[in-house]
Amino acid sequence: MEKPETRKVILSIENLKKYFVNQGYINKAVDGVSFNLHEGEIIGLIGESGSGKTTVGRSILRLYDDYNGFIRLNEKIISGKKLTRQRTKYLRRNVQMIFQDPHASLNGQHTIYSILREPLIINGILKEKLDDIFLDWQDVKKAFKYTFHINAMQLEVQNYREINRLAKPFFAKWEEEFANFKFSDDDSFEDSFSRFFLYLEEKQLMESKIINNVYTNTNKLFNIYYEHQQKYRNRELSSIETNYWENSKRLKKEIELTKISAEAYEAKKILLKLKQDYKNLKLEKIEQLRTCKNTFINFLNEYKNESEISQIEKLMTLDLESYIFNLKSQLLFLKKYSVLKEISKKCKYLQFEEARKVITDLDSYADAFFAKYLKEINFHLVQTENIGENSPQLTDEQIKSLDLKLSKPHLEIKKILNEDFEFDFSSYIVLSQKSEEEFDKKIASLEHEILKTKQIIKDGKKKNYSTENLKQAQNALKEAEQTYIEDMNLFLKSYRVKITKAYEQLQEQKQLYLNLRSSQQKCNTEFDEIEKMFWNYLESKITDEKSFKEINALISYYKSDIAVKKDTLKSFQIEKYYLDKDLKNLYILLGIDLKWAAKNIADENVVWKDRFNKYNSNFFKPLAKFYIGQLLCKTIIYKSLEDVGLLKQFAYRYPHEFSGGQLQRIVIARALITQPKIIVADEPIASLDISIQAQVINLLKELCNEKNIGMILIAHDLSMIEYVADNVQIMHLGKIVEFGKTENIYARPIHPYTINLFKAIPKISNSNEKFENISFELDYLEEQKYPNVLEIFNVDTEHYVLGTREQIKKWFK
Repeated sequence: MEKPETRKVILSIENLKKYFVNQGYINKAVDGVSFNLHEGEIIGLIGESGSGKTTVGRSILRLYDDYNGFIRLNEKIISGKKLTRQRTKYLRRNVQMIFQDPHASLNGQHTIYSILREPLIINGILKEKLDDIFLDWQDVKKAFKYTFHINAMQLEVQNYREINRLAKPFFAKWEEEFANFKFSDDDSFEDSFSRFFLYLEEKQLMESKIINNVYTNTNKLFNIYYEHQQKYRNRELSSIETNYWENSKRLKKEIELTKISAEAYEAKKILLKLKQDYKNLKLEKIEQLRTCKNTFINFLNEYKNESEISQIEKLMTLDLESYIFNLKSQLLFLKKYSVLKEISKKCKYLQFEEARKVITDLDSYADAFFAKYLKEINFHLVQTENIGENSPQLTDEQIKSLDLKLSKPHLEIKKILNEDFEFDFSSYIVLSQKSEEEFDKKIASLEHEILKTKQIIKDGKKKNYSTENLKQAQNALKEAEQTYIEDMNLFLKSYRVKITKAYEQLQEQKQLYLNLRSSQQKCNTEFDEIEKMFWNYLESKITDEKSFKEINALISYYKSDIAVKKDTLKSFQIEKYYLDKDLKNLYILLGIDLKWAAKNIADENVVWKDRFNKYNSNFFKPLAKFYIGQLLCKTIIYKSLEDVGLLKQFAYRYPHEFSGGQLQRIVIARALITQPKIIVADEPIASLDISIQAQVINLLKELCNEKNIGMILIAHDLSMIEYVADNVQIMHLGKIVEFGKTENIYARPIHPYTINLFKAIPKISNSNEKFENISFELDYLEEQKYPNVLEIFNVDTEHYVLGTREQIKKWFK
């Protein structure tokens, strides 16, 4: 398995912040979180309740959209106040969330089939797959018509053979059993009931095997279509077939050349590409404009929020030093806000990295400005009375009598900011203008090329045309067609043998199946008669009031068991009905017509005659699309259920019919059905039994490896994170205080919060001792207040800790 560092980064989170302000109190739910997620990587996000883990997950999915920072999915920005509809759709399709409570993702009034179908429709996945099938559907059917028929007939023979293999001994056994069936007083009532009730139980088991086998063969037919579709697209055909198709294309081209010149013919193909390039370039320009605007809006909101937070902290503090620091911060953030607003108006076409660079430069300039001009500004006492320079020195009593008050530093700070804060961003204006000019230049060039190409097409229309090339193409096609027919006739000789054999086997197995249907009907009738005999037998044993109550209770109980079992068997009949329907839709997809095969088998002609098939006409194409769409949807849903270890039959049940573990598997299936790049799993096993938790976690881990999905696993269970996660992020009060390789952090935690967190993990070695009450002391936060500076330190290989320089020295001993 590749190391995460060598794999592609699919999610990048930079300086994510999400604050909640309520009645003057600031809750920094997420405060400057940054990390990358690679393909197939699992990142564990752990911390106590209220640490901000879930807020990170919800922000990624935009359940909160008023956050600051950048989130990029495959290099596309998905953060910001507003996303385009197209970008939102991209996010919803590629990022899925699994919640702690499975009912949060499931509508209890809908079947599992409807629940899983919904994301396929909303995200346009079903439409995309259908459009792909119908791109060359008619051509694929025509190219592999005979192959599809043989495969379909062989699989149908296999279906009947499997049914007959299981049914023949079963019904033979029970015909014999029922023929000599009697009730004996030597047997208990339970034994007597079990003897004939076993028929229903064994029949249910047999029906279940049959249904599963038929489902498997149905999937094989679907896969056969996809395999041959790929062969057709890759032109993996015989040389004779390839020659025939190429000459068909040549004839079409020559027919077109009777109307326009060769230059105009090529120009038409060039025009299509030019139009697509033009459309893509316009979209690229709009995308760059939006990205740049979104980037600036993101930081404008951040500066505004930070200014408001500084104001709130200023008003809440009782310390003058803290008050003046927050005042400076507030006014400096407001100044940065006004400067960035000016930048955003003049630099509209910067690339993302350039926009980030200008903001980084602005922040660096602001930090240097603070140190040079604002750091030393503080409160001082001023007197309200004018005392001249030549005034005699005042005594203590006179000083006390003066009217003194604190200065107003905000006026001084504002003055300095207005006069001395001069951030030069002229180089970025040049970059923006250059980028816009390049876009406009390319667009103008393409517009000119499009007009020029259109003129070539217009001028290329012919009034007279030499038919010599057309005749040559027609002759070449006739020769290729003749060779194709001769080769096809040779093929049809061997094909007739194969398909005749398959057809005869099919008829034989069908006849056997019909005979077994008669046996089934006979067994069912005999079962009903024995059931009546059993009720009569029980009633004959009633001797008094006590036995009357006991036997009636037994009859009620047994009748309930039989009713439940018969309902289950009826569900198999419903499934068989749907299977027959699916098979019919599959035959539409593959162009199968068994009557056509039967007609040509009976006819001794070498050349096989076609039979009218309405689905080959464009008029019935929408109907074919509808039927094949139903089949495709079922196939995807059944496959998603199988991937999480559930039966296809579960698709037609309701959520309340499942256990907690099964529901969570369904939620995982719903998350995976859109083929996402990322899954955010928020406490996915917290509400499950301990016996089920390992199954679900192992399933998630296997699916991430198989499908190369990145996962952010939010959890409290530290031992589970140690087992499943490649990397771990420890969160406390909105900040990531320690992060890196899972084994490195678990082997030697450095941060005091991490150490306390790990002490709370129960171990087998101390299972006989009481759980230790862990106190999560926050003393370390006092050492991180202004003017101390927080930094991220690399303390070991792939092991990082957040703290001040003095704290790291103290912790890392």
